[in-house]
Amino acid sequence: MHPRTRARVTEFLLKSTPSVVHVHIGATSPFAWGAIRAVRNLKIPTVITVHSMWGALSRFGYHAFAKQLGDSEFIWSAVSAEASQFVHQALNVPVHLMPNGINLNSWSTIGSTSSHLRVVGVLRMAPRKRVLPWLSVMHQVQSRVPSVSAVLVGNGPLLSKAKRYADKHGISVEFPGRLDHSQLLDIYQESDVFLQSSIRESFGIAALEARAAGLAVVAREGTGTASFIANGVNGYLEGSDLELAYRLIGLARNPDLVASIKNNNQEPPPYDRASLLRVSGHLYGLAQQR
Repeated sequence: MHPRTRARVTEFLLKSTPSVVHVHIGATSPFAWGAIRAVRNLKIPTVITVHSMWGALSRFGYHAFAKQLGDSEFIWSAVSAEASQFVHQALNVPVHLMPNGINLNSWSTIGSTSSHLRVVGVLRMAPRKRVLPWLSVMHQVQSRVPSVSAVLVGNGPLLSKAKRYADKHGISVEFPGRLDHSQLLDIYQESDVFLQSSIRESFGIAALEARAAGLAVVAREGTGTASFIANGVNGYLEGSDLELAYRLIGLARNPDLVASIKNNNQEPPPYDRASLLRVSGHLYGLAQQR
């Protein structure tokens, strides 16, 4: 938030004279709105990337904002096909893909050799990430296969509530809190499956990092995680929380299948720095041609 976004951004752009401006926006991004007004007034080629799954309110707000701007020459993009459909619905413009990415080399691990399935989740302990449903899935899994262990990494306002929920329902899960990169790698090296229960993931960087570390990924379908998870190859995408639980139960009873998927995930996903620079360079070129 800034009271004079457009003026400050205009001042900066006049000094730096960029060839292209790249604006990143989410569901509600007042600073980005002001920046977009500034670049439009200065007629600088602009690429806009959407990093969230726009709900009905966001779609209405951005539709009204776009109408206020009038006919613009912006290049719109989103981090996944799933996120792009909401942008297209709101604005009725072509939407390109500008995915997120990671340093793939920093996530490679040797992998677990445990005979019992170990499930890990990494998320912000906030309602949008569906912390309690994640624990509910594990409750269903452990009630049928008690040997399955779990660790839920992260911090946030729901951490205390999550711990109480786990204690109340007898869910065996570790809560190490927020971890740095090396600590998280240690967790991944001892784990088999990354569980993602959120349904509003525009991309899913944590899941991508887990896949790059060799873990099988089990997630809800209809999210940006589908960009890099093929069913039965890198993990599984399921339509409900119950299906997540059934899938984990099946994997716990079939260690050879888990090993096969983890072996597939030794092949790095195509979301490294070089590939993203090619995509962004292409979009910058399109912006300059307008």
